Amino acid sequence: MLHQIYIRVFGIPEIGFQVRSMYFQQAVDKIRAGDIPESILDVGSGIGSYVFELSKLFPSASVDGWEIDRNKLAFAKKFADELGMSNVRFSYGDITKMSKVHARYNFVLTVDVLEHIDDYTSALRHMYQVLKPGGYLYIHTPSQHQRRFFRVFRSWEHEDHVREGFDPETFGRDLKKVGFSDIHIRHSFGPIGSLAWELNHLLLARSFVLAGVFYPFLYLLSRCDVLLPNTRGLCISVIARKRVKK
Repeated sequence: MLHQIYIRVFGIPEIGFQVRSMYFQQAVDKIRAGDIPESILDVGSGIGSYVFELSKLFPSASVDGWEIDRNKLAFAKKFADELGMSNVRFSYGDITKMSKVHARYNFVLTVDVLEHIDDYTSALRHMYQVLKPGGYLYIHTPSQHQRRFFRVFRSWEHEDHVREGFDPETFGRDLKKVGFSDIHIRHSFGPIGSLAWELNHLLLARSFVLAGVFYPFLYLLSRCDVLLPNTRGLCISVIARKRVKK
């Protein structure tokens, strides 16, 4: 009961999840300032966190989630049924192995997924193809040359990553080659956000109670990360648009 009350008040006490959500929300605000998406796709939707959030933000839109992890897919489907969300649909989908691709989405997103994909340029091409002309793509993914505050994180690696990060300039060129325009890339998890993330992980490793006590302060600290023009960061947040046919 205490866990449920805490999460209702403060949200999920994991700084990484919260910072990613902040940059995602900022991107969504920029996108809907122009056009309200009618059809949305989350590539690598996991347990459906962003799908459920988007279904609430855009109740008139259809929101699809594609996932290759069968367990996460089953959980998301069950949760959607329990919530009675009629504008949400989850299905198995591998963005790198699509034979017939139709442009049917106004907004495509993929959060911390591309670092798991060996042929990420194929994923970019297919995401371009499923977008309608003028549609938006949002990507969040780790960047190269990550700087850490605490020594324990300096050799931090993920076993299921095929690469630990992307170079922002190279990534921008890859998007242009595919056909995207109006590309905006900014660093996320800058010095303040990455410090809050490291402290949060150190506290979680010691005690869930201790992490819970300090989490509200770290959350407020991490919110500053979105407001600052970071010149470096652990990740990059990308908004790109598919060209409108003339």
